[in-house]
Amino acid sequence: MKGILPWQTVRDAIIGLPNPVQENDVPNHVHVPGARKYPGHTGSHFDWPAKALKAGNHGVPGGENMLRLPNGKVRYFTLRECGRLQTFPDKYVFTGTWSAVIRQLGNAVPVELSHRLAESLKPVVLAEPTPG
Repeated sequence: MKGILPWQTVRDAIIGLPNPVQENDVPNHVHVPGARKYPGHTGSHFDWPAKALKAGNHGVPGGENMLRLPNGKVRYFTLRECGRLQTFPDKYVFTGTWSAVIRQLGNAVPVELSHRLAESLKPVVLAEPTPG
């Protein structure tokens, strides 16, 4: 369709962030160990849109909150990466435990989607009612 931007990849969303395995000063960008692949849950590819973040942190629900690395291994997305996938600005700092924030991010509506929807509804909401 004309005027619609192409989809964004995981790489597009997380570009510029340092490797989370190494110490860094980026808020909410901490490596969480323990990610593993299992049938049907292999993580998101760098060069495809991310799979939906799920509001869980273990078992089946947590299986897709992972990044599939080029070497075939997986790691959990950091909270900052999840925030970027949900289009939260980097200045937004998430507080709480990793599992609580993952649940919030998995249940969140992407910020950019909310903004675009609100902008498209604005003329309707602000329109003067027609008599009759």
